[in-house]
Parts: sequence; C-alpha cells; structure tokens
Amino acid sequence: MSALNDINMDMKNKLLTAQHLSLTEQVKLLSEFVMSIDIISQVLDELSTLPNAWLGGGVIFQNVWNAIHGYEINSYIKDIDILYWDDEDLTWQSEHNYISTLNETLINTDIPFDVKNIARIHLWYEERFGIPKTAYVSVQESISTWPIIGACLAMRIKDQQLEFIAPHGFQDMFSLRVRPNKVLVNQAIYESKATKWQEQWPMLQIEAW
Repeated sequence: MSALNDINMDMKNKLLTAQHLSLTEQVKLLSEFVMSIDIISQVLDELSTLPNAWLGGGVIFQNVWNAIHGYEINSYIKDIDILYWDDEDLTWQSEHNYISTLNETLINTDIPFDVKNIARIHLWYEERFGIPKTAYVSVQESISTWPIIGACLAMRIKDQQLEFIAPHGFQDMFSLRVRPNKVLVNQAIYESKATKWQEQWPMLQIEAW
C-alpha cells in the first residue's frame, strides 16, 4: 500500500469516529481534511476576489462522505458552490462575470462553479422553486435555510485562518445522518435530494420528512 493510501486510510478512520469528538476537535479535523483537497485550497485562495465570499455545499460534506465510503475525493460532486454578498450589484451579469473569472483561473478542475450573490436570491427563487422568498440579510442566514441540516456548511480563509459557517454543527455530517431542514424547502425537494444521495452514499441514514 502506498503512503498516499496510508494517509487516506488514516483520515478515513479519523472521520469514522469524528461524531464522538468535541466541537473544537471536529473543527480541527475538518480543517485538516478539507485543506488536504487541492481544489478546495485553490478555491479558497481565489475567494478574495469576490465580496464577502464563502465556499459551501457538497464539496465539504459530500467529500467527508466520500472519504468514509472509501470513494475517491470529489466523487458525485455536482458543482462547487461559491456564495457571496453584494447588495449594491444585484445583476445576473455580475454573477456570470465571477463564474467566468473562476473558470479562467482554476483550470485544474472539471467540476463546474455555481456562483450566487445571496443578496439577489429573492429575485428568482419563487420562479425556480415555486416557494416565495423574502430577501436574505446575510450569507449566514441563507446557509441556515438549506434543505438538509447536515449540509448547512460553508468556509473561507480570513486573516490566514480557516472559518466555518455551521449553524447546525457538524454532527449530522460526521454521523452520516440526513434529516430535513423545514425552514424554507418543501417535502418534494427534500425527498428528491435524500433519495438521490442514498443511491450514491448507501451508508447514509435518511430520516423521513
């Protein structure tokens, strides 16, 4: 077994028992894990080009699931979620420009970028999902409303320190627990995600709506 595989197995074993760690220890372990993933460290370096920007979503929690399942890193990662806050420019063109810049800068990944200005989500959310949405007041508020409790995560580097937004903590992620966050989404959206994820990560424990 190669040294790389030794490292991966060691990290897998740590992640398997992470649900029993203290919050401080979980943050330390998660920081170690995510910063070992090349594309994450590269994206975090680029976030400084966007206003109040965070890296969120599946690239964090789904890669934890990948490691626990013994999958390759970035398996089933649909996109790389970039969230930023700019309430002075609510145009779609601004989002598109950031996507183009990231695609030109980060050429070592085939995973598409999904860049959203959280300050303008209310302008299109009802048309896309059929659910009325008032304007968010921050990136943090937006993340707290995502459909799955354990998926409400984001991170960034500020003052050379890794910071996390995790309004519901890390316990669900580490314990492979999937349960609905009913603040905004409906049953259909939750069950669609949960069903798809169980097919991809069969060790997940899915809770009913």
